[in-house]
Amino acid sequence: MNNDASTAVDNGRHPTAQPAGAVTAMDSRKEILIVDRVSKSYGHNEILREVSLEVRSGEVVCLLGRSGSGKSTLLRCVNHLEVIDAGEIYVQGELLGYRRDGHDLYELPEDVISRQRAVVGMVFQNFDLFSHMTVMENLILAPCNVKRVPRKQAEAEAMVLLERVGLADRAGSYPRQLSGGQQQRIAIARALAMKPSLMLFDEPTSALDPELVGDVLNVMKELAADGMTMLVVTHEIGFAREVADRVAFMADGQVVESGPARELLENPTHAKTQAFLERIL
Repeated sequence: MNNDASTAVDNGRHPTAQPAGAVTAMDSRKEILIVDRVSKSYGHNEILREVSLEVRSGEVVCLLGRSGSGKSTLLRCVNHLEVIDAGEIYVQGELLGYRRDGHDLYELPEDVISRQRAVVGMVFQNFDLFSHMTVMENLILAPCNVKRVPRKQAEAEAMVLLERVGLADRAGSYPRQLSGGQQQRIAIARALAMKPSLMLFDEPTSALDPELVGDVLNVMKELAADGMTMLVVTHEIGFAREVADRVAFMADGQVVESGPARELLENPTHAKTQAFLERIL
């Protein structure tokens, strides 16, 4: 990795990146997220194939598709948890993870990437809370360490978030003392503690017992109603129909169909989308 953002070195180079064409960091439209022809492989296994996607400010976009279609990998690329092989990703008009030099991209230093990543909140399938920390400690860790927020301020803001997800009385609890649904709501609060511009949800209800799903979806619905920009990988078709502005269906590492949520869910045009929805519904 190149540790000097002003100097290009061979081992910091992103070798197969392509120019973004008409999509640029100076794009004046109100997209919070632009995914431009992103590809990702693991060895000879191609997971993403020139995926392009946009999410505008205040939108909720749901990603649908079979397991293995590339949905979760795409989210991890958006948060730069996975290094892409080709294409570009912009968050709030800023190229994520790299700087451009002609047609080549060079990976940025880790501290710059951390700053960029801070504006993107991510909620994982399995909560990923720190088991040795209380709920409050989980919530204030990143604001205090990454944003240098004073502890008292971070704790006060964390309490507001805990009230928002209905768990203000569990600030001193440890994750093992909470149900799966409570842990996931804490995970949402933890992501919100960084005041992100974009929230990513990777099948946030898939690890929950059915009776706990509703509480998590209700929190997500409230976030959507408040105008939070969200990209959600989900199999909850009812949630997508009710809350999403747009739906994108992925198959074989590509977005094969996208459009307004209700329209696409009721009248899909691609055969793979039709087959998927027939099975789900």
